[in-house]
Amino acid sequence: MTMIEIAVQDVRGARIALEEGADRVELCMALGATGGVTPSFGLIQSCAHVGVPEGVQALIRPRGGSFVFDDDEKRVQVADVRYAILAGASGVVVGGLDEDGAVDVPFAERLAEAAREEGERRNRPVEITFHRAFDVAADQFEALRALIDLGYTRVLTSGGAATVPQGLGRLRELADFAAGRIQVQAGGGVTPETIGAIRATGVDAIHLSAKRAVVSAGGPGGGGDGVRIELTDRGIVRAAIAAARA
Repeated sequence: MTMIEIAVQDVRGARIALEEGADRVELCMALGATGGVTPSFGLIQSCAHVGVPEGVQALIRPRGGSFVFDDDEKRVQVADVRYAILAGASGVVVGGLDEDGAVDVPFAERLAEAAREEGERRNRPVEITFHRAFDVAADQFEALRALIDLGYTRVLTSGGAATVPQGLGRLRELADFAAGRIQVQAGGGVTPETIGAIRATGVDAIHLSAKRAVVSAGGPGGGGDGVRIELTDRGIVRAAIAAARA
């Protein structure tokens, strides 16, 4: 059965994912504006309490843009990994590349060690996902080998294409190459209508944001009138789950 992960940005989104039957959520902030950055401690904790079956995977990313990070940014992310697990995340979504476009193995190892150590302190296992930095790696198969060696749980990928539907051929190759050694999760431009074709590639899971933009109503004294915000769309989540379970 193909697992479904919904990217959410608030507690409401996590509740919708639970109620519609999603397996897990990835939690981030500023998804549309930046591609996602690290959520707050309180947001992770509140979403973890919702009770999605496989829990909350917290994105750890300090900014948008390049996946090559300096030493200060790396220290921040290692610390954020620890607080995410402390807040109740069942896993973290992390990643980074070196200047040559390869997986930054020492950094990836530090991130994984921080997650596992914090999980051991809390007496629970944690999952470690390598995010879509993977899609801009110079050699995706070499990147996959490195992540397997590091013991990562899964990789989130569009097959190196702009969207998953454009990368189906590569996704099939990656799923064959992984062969049970690491989960391959398809994500990027997924819609309910494309899930059937994505499932046929043999990937282990599918990730989608299922979001819609709305105009904030603001309120007396509250400001924010006319600002566009993103919300999880229940109808899209429901359709995606139905397509995955068909």
